[in-house]
Amino acid sequence: MSPCRRRWRTTARCRWSRPRSRRPPDEPRADPEEVEELLGDPGDPGNPYGFAAAVARDEADAPPDELCRTLVAAGFHLNYLPREWGGAFDTFDRGLTLVRAAARRDVNVMPGTMFSIIAATCLRLHGGEAQREQVARILTGGGSVGFALTEAAHGSDLLAGEVRLDADGRLHGEKWMVGNGLRCDALYVVARTGERGPGAFSAYLLDPGADGLVREPAPRTGGMRGVDTARVRFDGTPVPADALVGKVGEGLEVAVLAQQAVRLMSMAGSLGCADTALRLTLDFAAGHQVAGTPSSRRRTPAGSWPSPRRRCWLRTRWRWPPPGVHVVPEAFSVWAPAAKHVVAEACEELVRRCAAVLATRSVLREGRRARDCSRSFSATRRWCG
Repeated sequence: MSPCRRRWRTTARCRWSRPRSRRPPDEPRADPEEVEELLGDPGDPGNPYGFAAAVARDEADAPPDELCRTLVAAGFHLNYLPREWGGAFDTFDRGLTLVRAAARRDVNVMPGTMFSIIAATCLRLHGGEAQREQVARILTGGGSVGFALTEAAHGSDLLAGEVRLDADGRLHGEKWMVGNGLRCDALYVVARTGERGPGAFSAYLLDPGADGLVREPAPRTGGMRGVDTARVRFDGTPVPADALVGKVGEGLEVAVLAQQAVRLMSMAGSLGCADTALRLTLDFAAGHQVAGTPSSRRRTPAGSWPSPRRRCWLRTRWRWPPPGVHVVPEAFSVWAPAAKHVVAEACEELVRRCAAVLATRSVLREGRRARDCSRSFSATRRWCG
């Protein structure tokens, strides 16, 4: 077993796995019930944190800045940060439930407040003390750290990455779809430092304002339109010696390990979209009548309504992986992608059945929250590994 993998097991068991403790009275952290109360009635057209506001932002490709600022002020962002960093992380299942509650309003809240979880996990695994302190200050203050791994020409073929650190300590090439790339306060970059294999990549923590580092908006997406993504180009960007994170050659391995946390947390986005789609469908069916009978009481074509059995199955299946990784952390790399896939499949079927009940209303631009849920769900599923 490699040193990085052993370190992951130790981190998962000893650092992330803290027993659920009572919350100190002065600890700034949010609970799902508090999130719902803080954000108000989602059906109120005048609520800046409601569905109408989310639809308006989606139409304008605008990020949920005001919504994210409100959540950050309530300590929402601290729930994925370890306590020694000034955070309030307890367990993955609690964090997932919290993000799910916020994602019901607008799934863009998830990347808007928690995109830095990948870089933070990488720094937890192999960052130096000074680097951890720097990132902790940024994240607890409501800032963000970008994560630059993939390239447009190669996508998920990570071993083919071309962004390279030359012999003079300068970085060349371009990363794309960099989360928080336009606004980040620090940038975690995986770059080629060797010729072949996974050991040919190292990680660096850079200042986004460094010479030769250019940030541009990434291509627009069909769903989750308010997400901050960027192309980051390195034109001979100088890399200080103390920017190296961990050891030379372990950047790609740690980045892949950190993705498991993202896959686990991405279930919150899928579940949030499914929650909203189901609530919208039930509201419609309760108020819509056919031949004098509410749609919710009529027989529908087979396969239209999400069955109680399916909803119960979905309710139970997402619950076991988050607490399970604290008990069996060595299974994290299997459970996280498996759980993400199973939950995404079930949520996709539920959203499809809701669209069948809504019929034409599921595709109308006017009052089109159901259509936005479908598009955002699709983006969440494909984007988060």
